[in-house]
Amino acid sequence: MAGALFGAAACPVMAQTTVAVSGVIDTGLSYVNHVGDGTQSKLSAVNSILGVSNIGFRGKEDLGNGLNAIFNLQAGFNPTNGSQSATGQLFSRNAYVGLDGGFGALTVGKQWNFNDDWLVGNVFLGGYNSGAVFKFSEFDAVSEIYNNIIKYVTPTVKGLKAGLMYSAGEVADNTSAGSVYNAAVQYTQGPFYFALTYDNEKDGAATNNTGNTYKLITLGGSYTFGLARVRLGYANSHIGGPGTFQSISSLGARKANAVELGLDYIVTPVFTASADVLYRKNTTLSNNSKVYRLLGVYSLSKRTSLIANLAYLNNADGASETLVNADSGAVGGGFANQNQTEVTLGIRHTF
Repeated sequence: MAGALFGAAACPVMAQTTVAVSGVIDTGLSYVNHVGDGTQSKLSAVNSILGVSNIGFRGKEDLGNGLNAIFNLQAGFNPTNGSQSATGQLFSRNAYVGLDGGFGALTVGKQWNFNDDWLVGNVFLGGYNSGAVFKFSEFDAVSEIYNNIIKYVTPTVKGLKAGLMYSAGEVADNTSAGSVYNAAVQYTQGPFYFALTYDNEKDGAATNNTGNTYKLITLGGSYTFGLARVRLGYANSHIGGPGTFQSISSLGARKANAVELGLDYIVTPVFTASADVLYRKNTTLSNNSKVYRLLGVYSLSKRTSLIANLAYLNNADGASETLVNADSGAVGGGFANQNQTEVTLGIRHTF
């Protein structure tokens, strides 16, 4: 009788809590030229074409009066060998807990910035092995995850919502060192989509702190008409000088701009084709890079897709960006004025 009473009492609480397991496995084969010493080609298995493979646990508990407790844990992994995508980090893709309700959502933990939330995919396409704006040296923060984040997102009102996140650098006797700010607005109305973000990240070195700052402004929009969607995005990067930043490697002072123009078209109900042109201009060093990309996604089912991607990178005026890093050791991972072509074929399964 005691057991029956306990079970009856527990059932309503259980019914108010949901936990879901989900994930992505994204892998395939890649052929790329001009790697190694700059004259070599390579055929290899790749772990992430459009996104990093991961398994996650997401939960929500109804606390009453429209208030919910939420959490999200995502562990990135490499399907080619089963290793962690980020060495020593189990939940490298998300690890946060928080509350949401009529006031919006407030979360704490390791989280993606608003650039990734609201601009990557909606405006900036591509991924880790298909060519993307965030692969350019000065633009890693277009898609970045940060530690120690407090993040707030407002409710959506007439298609408009805003967000703010902050990370304390946790450096003794220097409250601003290592801090990260990210503010954003998003607007959706029918076929029109727009988002604007601002990032500010300070040198986080505990000793010999330079006080240098990495600033990034990112904006873009898309418009859907019929079976097509056109996308246009812009990013402006200003690196004050060398420093220990969460999102980018230590670089000298420089400014750069990046633009992406893309078109997605639903050829058939199961096949979508995309074409993109990316342009990067470093105004400090007066060099530039261009990427031309074609992407096809064929859906075998609701969860499984085949992927074909062709990307061509052109460097000029001394730029050394890459689709896949060579052994140059230069900023961007490539050799000055070296072009690169990559063909990637793969499969992506979600569950």
